[in-house]
This record gives sequence, C-alpha cells and structure tokens, in this order.
Amino acid sequence: MNDQNVSKEMEAFRCLRLTIGVEATSTIRLPSYQGGTLRGAFGHALRRSSCVLPDQECKSCLLNSNCAYSYVFETPVFPGTERLSKYPFAPHPFVLNPLTGTQGIFQPGSLFAFGMTLIGRSIEYLPYFIHAFIRMGEFGIGQGRGAYRVKIVNTLDAHGEVTEEVYRDGSFKSPRFFLYWLHAMQYCTGWDADRTRLKLVTPLRMRYQDSLCDDPQFHIILRNLLRRLSSLIYFHCAKTLDFPFKELIELAEEVRLVHQQTRWHDWERYSGRQGEKMKMGGLLGEVTYEGDLAPFFPFLVLGSWVNVGKGTSFGLGNYTIVD
Repeated sequence: MNDQNVSKEMEAFRCLRLTIGVEATSTIRLPSYQGGTLRGAFGHALRRSSCVLPDQECKSCLLNSNCAYSYVFETPVFPGTERLSKYPFAPHPFVLNPLTGTQGIFQPGSLFAFGMTLIGRSIEYLPYFIHAFIRMGEFGIGQGRGAYRVKIVNTLDAHGEVTEEVYRDGSFKSPRFFLYWLHAMQYCTGWDADRTRLKLVTPLRMRYQDSLCDDPQFHIILRNLLRRLSSLIYFHCAKTLDFPFKELIELAEEVRLVHQQTRWHDWERYSGRQGEKMKMGGLLGEVTYEGDLAPFFPFLVLGSWVNVGKGTSFGLGNYTIVD
C-alpha cells in the first residue's frame, strides 16, 4: 500500500474541534448520559435560529440547500451525491461530545463545558452553531429547563489543547486553524507500532455483517471507521476516496485483540421521528491490540475526532488512544 497515495486522497478531510464553556444561571439537571438531551436542545435551537419557513418540511423546502438546519440535521442527498447513499440522508456533519463521568447537576454559577466537532462544509455554518449554543442556554436544557450562558468557545488542536478563541462576550472571530490528515499523521509520530490501547469513552455501537456487534476485533472497528470517513469526506468535503480499502482491511485482519475489558451499556432515548423509545446500546471499556498498527494510526486519530459507529451525532462511539 502506497502511503503517499493514501495521504493524497485524505488531504480533503478537514474538521474543527470546539469546546463550549458555559456558566449555569439556574439549576441544570442532566441525565447520566447527556448526549440525547444536548443534541435535542441543539437541534431545537438551531432550527429556531436559522429556519425562515418553520411550517415547511425540510425535504420540500425551496431553501433547504442553503439552510443551516437542513444541512446539519436533515442532511439531504443532493443530485450528484447518490453514489455512497443507501439511505435518504447523508451522515450528519457534526459530532457531539457530551460530558462524561459527572452527575449532571449544576448549580447557578457552576462552570462546565461540552464539545462538538464540525466536518467539512459544516464549518462554514459556525456562526449559526454558536448562536444555537446561546439560544440553547436561553431556552434551557435538561429536567426543569435549567438555563446557562455561553462564556467562551475555543478551538482545539490534535492534542486537545486550546488553539484559538472564536467567541467571547458576544464577539465572534473566524477560526484560522483547522485539523487535517497531516495533523493526524504528526500526532502519532513515534508511537509504538506493535501495540495500542483504546479507551471506549461513550458506547461504541458498531454493525458487522448486518448485525450489532459486541466483539471489538480490530478489523471490525477499522471497517466501520473507513466507511464513516469515506462517507463524511464524500458528502461534506467534496472528495471521493480512491485507495485500496480491501488491502487495508486485509492488513487489519492480522491485528490481534490481546486484551478486552468491556461491558455492554444500553442507553435509551425517545425519538420524536419514530414516536417511541429506542435503545442505543454499545461497548464501554478498554481494548488492546497487537500487530502491525503503523498504517492505521492516522485513521485511528481521525476516528477519535469524529467518533465511529452508529449514533455519533449523539456522542456515541467516542474513544481515546491511550498508548
């Protein structure tokens, strides 16, 4: 496999990692897993902020090709982009990163933060996103609709460190630093090429051979990751990837799962579209792999930014690379 060809193909990838720092202005009570609550509040606020024809369905709206809400949440498949589409909608161009490991109760004056990653064209709508974050705080979130105010929005580099401030006290600055494939390659320079450990931070919900999978073999994770990355790049970065997926997967099948300490965690949410409660379970814990891992490290880094598997817009499928 030619690494230069892969790098050239992946040059189209671009994302922006955000951290949104807020201050509670009334008591906020969030559930143990906050992804559904935050995503629902964000969608409501974005629609209220950007939709000029609220009584019109997105799919039949004349403005859907230029509407922030339609693009981000309904994500229509426009003419000429049907090649990778088996469904009526393309993948959402954002990833929500909710708080984890907290009780989710914030008293007035408490400070907390949540994150979001924007992919490709969605970065152009950043002012709409920030305005939606502000409206979320005004409308209230969680049980009892606790309110907050946005104090600051920063961008993050590959290491998760703050790179620049894009919003504070009503003032917005266009970001100048974005993350590309090159940053993923630089980030993993010097890693142990024979062993790596992943910490599954939020439920990893993967499909393999048309079924939900609780066996995190490396090639299964890579299949899901390559499918997600190619779809995101195709629909949101205007590029069709053309490199040897089959060869990569064959190499991935030689990587061994040598340690697994995971459990299945079910998370339930109510779907307004389906009109019913839905279980969205996945794996939590840690997995360790051994083998020739060097060709996969940049892909794993990208996956840690954009998540992998199902339910990524709810924050599912987030992992960190421990070693």
